[in-house]
Amino acid sequence: MQTSAALLPASRSFLRRARAGLAGHSPPPAAQPWLWRLLLLLVTLALLILPVAFAVRFSAQSSWWWESGFRRYDADRRTGLTLDEVSAKGAELREYFESAAGIVSISGTDASGATGAFFSEREALHLVDVKRLLERTYDAGWAALGFLIAFVAVLFWRRGRAARVPLARAAVTAGLGVGAIIVVLGLVAVSGFDEAFRQFHLLFFTNDLWQLSSRDRLIQMFPQGFFFDTTMLIGASTLLLAALSALGGWLYLRRAGLPLVASGGEPRHPRPPALL
Repeated sequence: MQTSAALLPASRSFLRRARAGLAGHSPPPAAQPWLWRLLLLLVTLALLILPVAFAVRFSAQSSWWWESGFRRYDADRRTGLTLDEVSAKGAELREYFESAAGIVSISGTDASGATGAFFSEREALHLVDVKRLLERTYDAGWAALGFLIAFVAVLFWRRGRAARVPLARAAVTAGLGVGAIIVVLGLVAVSGFDEAFRQFHLLFFTNDLWQLSSRDRLIQMFPQGFFFDTTMLIGASTLLLAALSALGGWLYLRRAGLPLVASGGEPRHPRPPALL
């Protein structure tokens, strides 16, 4: 009798595994804690890169954003052109950023009426670097989006409905992480934007072509205030997405009556909450 009683739990476990195998739903092996932490780090980075990349694309291609900046910072007075003429040059520059051209080719007329290149050679070479940086930023955004889609898809493929719990916790963790990063960077930008702007150029450009004077068209059209506004736009967009991510995950876990953090790391195969 004692032997039979001892074998009973093992038999039940074997029958459960057999039924699961026959149904094609064998429980997935547990993810190692270090692997889950690594995935959370990658999700956080992706959630940071994605809104930054798409906000950069908006700010680099939106005629409304550029023209509002031209009006706000008196680009017509700075350049000696009318606002319509400045807007036309801006449209040509946006076309260049989206084209396959190697170097910008925009003509203009100076005060004497002579026609020539609108941007100096130094400015044109710097714009090549800017265009390359924009393209890499866009690529990083698409890569981040692809990773997030793959993360969600694999999680649901491995765990089915039970994936909603670790996914909600990942959304909270990543959202809070991105929010903290943006708040810190925002404080740095607000407290000393001049130095932050300089460090940005030193980090992402390998030459000094970005060091231009007030006589250059780029500075006349895009003064530092324009870039401060753009930085705030990018930060606000990223912070909004991070807040929505954290809030969505928190609301799901709260409705399910589950803690924000699983004790002992993410569970092997958590029971799906009785929702939906």
